[in-house]
Amino acid sequence: MRTGPRTVLLALSLVLAVAACGGGGDSGDADDTTTTAAADTTAAPDTTEVTEATTEQTTDDTKPDETTGGSDEPSSSGQISSYRDVQPAVVQIVAQGTFRDPEIGLADASGVGSGFIISPDGLAVTNNHVVTGAATLEVVIGGDLDESYNAQVLGVSECNDLALIQINGADELPYLEWYDGEIEAGLDVYAAGYPLGDPEFTLTRGIVSKAEAEGDLTGTSSIDHTLEHDANIQPGNSGGPLVGEDGSVVAVNYAYGDREAASQFYGIASDLAQPVIEQLQDGDFESLGINGWAVVDEEAGLSGIWIAGVAPGSPAAEAALLPGDILTTMNGLPVGTDGTFKDYCDVIRTAGEGGPITVDVIRYDTLEGLRGEINSGEPIVPVISFAEEVDEEVGEEAAAAPAYEFESLTDDTGRIYMDVPTAWTSRSTSPVLLEDGVTQAPNVAASTNLEGFINGWTDPGVLFTAFPARTDVDAALAEYGFTGDCTDSGITDYSDAVFTGKYQVWSDCAGTTTDVVTLVALPADQSYLALIQAQIVTDADLVALDQAFRTFNANAA
Repeated sequence: MRTGPRTVLLALSLVLAVAACGGGGDSGDADDTTTTAAADTTAAPDTTEVTEATTEQTTDDTKPDETTGGSDEPSSSGQISSYRDVQPAVVQIVAQGTFRDPEIGLADASGVGSGFIISPDGLAVTNNHVVTGAATLEVVIGGDLDESYNAQVLGVSECNDLALIQINGADELPYLEWYDGEIEAGLDVYAAGYPLGDPEFTLTRGIVSKAEAEGDLTGTSSIDHTLEHDANIQPGNSGGPLVGEDGSVVAVNYAYGDREAASQFYGIASDLAQPVIEQLQDGDFESLGINGWAVVDEEAGLSGIWIAGVAPGSPAAEAALLPGDILTTMNGLPVGTDGTFKDYCDVIRTAGEGGPITVDVIRYDTLEGLRGEINSGEPIVPVISFAEEVDEEVGEEAAAAPAYEFESLTDDTGRIYMDVPTAWTSRSTSPVLLEDGVTQAPNVAASTNLEGFINGWTDPGVLFTAFPARTDVDAALAEYGFTGDCTDSGITDYSDAVFTGKYQVWSDCAGTTTDVVTLVALPADQSYLALIQAQIVTDADLVALDQAFRTFNANAA
């Protein structure tokens, strides 16, 4: 029997004794949702096909009176000069490609947004979240369904949620000018576009309610200020123009407020949008090339930038970021913690165009932590592989073993989980009683032989225990060490996208080739202390160790 001070394993011995009398626990499936999108305060992302209109926008009380004058044609120069005439310069954009949503997974989606032409040769403005990551862009001009055009993206900026596209094969087009007057509350405005996937042009009327509202109202951009108005917009209006009486663009629509209240809507004012669009003629600006939004999951203690799509050839693509990744830190700064893009964009703006940015990423499908440097030319890689770290410590005479398949194991309280080999059928999911005789800590353990794992050195296994909040990582490592039984091979700092702490490798335990790795780590909110111990008997057990360390986590308390 081991002589090291292993409170958890001794408690497990009691659990095994109870199990022999009919107790014990079964494995369970972990909650497969680790993030929840922040409250839907934006019209983004318009990446799912709308099948049913939810708001009628062409009623008499919202549509400008068409009997009061105006014509269907622009002036001879192509420039629109009245809000009644903007339709020929407003486009519907159908973006097709594979996007990733945290609830529905990968989807070959057809997203529909709006935009507007700013030059007779087919330059058009829309939102970043309408086009970035799309494989194809199809543009319908002015609601003319008899003809459509392909378009290419010239430049995008997720921080400003703007994009500039070139409509191919069309010229001498009517276009809109930017509004250059003072924008103030009470200014009459009209929202033009193609909401809810409907190809019929829609125009709604309202006023500017706030000329300079907060610039971080949404989770998809970070701008100096937002124009707030009450001209009704819906999904599909994103990227369309908000125009004044003379048809000039007062703002680019990009978001709405509480959809139930449906009273306030948001645009990127012309004084902010115009200089960004000029920058985009030379390529991307304040951008890594992602289509995404901020997510916050308070229960899991996780926040970041959810990546729904990645633009080919962008810095994000070159770093091997994928749809479904969650960007958690940039240059060491946690991002998305407040449900906005502010910190994400502040880092990009501080680093400068093409500047290196170190990132931590969680890969949603595998809960794998990755790290790397954007704009370095190298892909992000797993944060740590214990198979590589301690491989040399496993004796060459260790018996060969087949590769493992894995499944998630959840404790009886539903609090903690991790992946374990399906072949390790000897398990415990019952809480362990701590030394005070009162406190119970959530625990999961799995092995080929749990009793042999606890009391000997010939059976591989892994355990994960979540202790009540404490921050003494070094003390915990010492408490659950193996002095006298194994050789201390050193302590190493540990961090991934969620946890920070230390791990210690113990080798050649009790004269065998068996190793033990002990990890003690804290989540960002330090709400509990995680202890993970794995016993390595064969090379295959190293893979099991990697999988356990990649996937251990806790649900809400």
